[in-house]
Formats: sequence, structure tokens, C-alpha cells
Amino acid sequence: MGRIKKKRGKTSISGLAGNIEIYNVKGETFFKAHAKKHKKSRSKEAVAGRSNFASVVKFAREIIKVPELKEVWSHSSLEGRNEFQKLIRYNMPLAFEGDLTIKNFCTPKGVKLYIPDLSLEEETLSFAFDVYGVIKPPLKIHLLYYMYNCKWKDSFDFLVTSNCINISQENSGKFRKNGESKYVIKQKLETSVTETLSYFKDVIVFVAVTGTPTIAKRKGWTNTVGFDIPQI
Repeated sequence: MGRIKKKRGKTSISGLAGNIEIYNVKGETFFKAHAKKHKKSRSKEAVAGRSNFASVVKFAREIIKVPELKEVWSHSSLEGRNEFQKLIRYNMPLAFEGDLTIKNFCTPKGVKLYIPDLSLEEETLSFAFDVYGVIKPPLKIHLLYYMYNCKWKDSFDFLVTSNCINISQENSGKFRKNGESKYVIKQKLETSVTETLSYFKDVIVFVAVTGTPTIAKRKGWTNTVGFDIPQI
């Protein structure tokens, strides 16, 4: 509702007139279109869409904390103004009913990463991987943990955390046998990760590898492989 005010022989108008907002600044009268308030849809699809977005944004923020992964996305030919937008744009369609899925990825398409199986037992992560000699040490194995289905109501819907394993030229013999291209990983999880995992019923482990391409100007990163692992 607008208001007409007379003071010292001067008339001023302020307030709303339909969708027009009238206001005064230093004796001058101005007007602008007034933004309408929109109610948030509470439909199942709309709620899931907002939850998908929240999961993907958290995932993207965790990824760009890692310099090597941020660099990969920054120089990716995928459409987007920056690495953060690219991550959200291409991961959003892959989330489902508010959670990430094993189809989501922390690296754009790169060298094939072969991981036949992955286990998470007794606070130890075990798997073997092969990059077929296309990228060489120093390697970094990037592990992102998306934890969901919290055991307690009114607590976290999900959490994302990450860590990496370094394989240098000097210590690569600890992870593979002479003459083999396959690396075998058996890593005890950090205490902070195991404690957080105990709050959730499920976790998706995303794995990607960055390193030095054996052929100049080729990709120095792999695609992402994901495993959905029940915790109870």
C-alpha cells in the first residue's frame, strides 16, 4: 500500500502500487519494479532436486580443494565458466533422490582406470588398480567418500570428505611387483574418516588417479570409478 505525505507544502509518495515500489531519496521520488515472493515447491520432485543440488555442491567444493583435481577441471574442455560450475553442471544429472550415485565423477573423462573390486573392512581400504602404463609415477590416488543414510534422525543428511595416497618413483615397489603394471593398495583409513563413517549406513567411495603422462601432452589423469558400500 502506498502513502501520500504532505510536509511544509511538499507532497511525497512512497510505498507499493501494484508491483511498483515508490520511494524517496533526499527529496527526490523514485520507483522500481517490486520483486514478487515465490513459494518453494514442496513436491517430491522439487525437494529431491534441491537435495541433489546440495549434494553435488558439497561434492564439488571438496573436489576443488585438491589442487591436482582443480587443475584438471580448470583446463577441461567441458562447458562452464570455471571448474566449480563445470563440476555442478555435469554431476547434477547423475544424482538421484537427493544423493550422489556411482555414476558421479570427480574427474572428467581421462585415461581408463581399471579397479575390479574394492573393499572397506576393519577400517582398511583394499583394492588393486591399473592404468596400463599410460600415466606413470609420481601418482596420486584421490579418494572421495560420500557418506549418506545417517543412523540418527535429525542429524547430517550426508557428508563428503577426501584423502589421497602418494606413489613416488622411489616407493612404487611397495605397491606393485617388478614387471607388473597393476598396483595393489591396502590402506588403513585415517581416524577422522573412520569416526565419521560410523555415523552412516552407506558410503560411496570415488577413486581417481593423477600422474605424469608417458606421452607428452596426453592426459595425466584417469576417469573416476565409484563403489557403493553398505556399512551395516
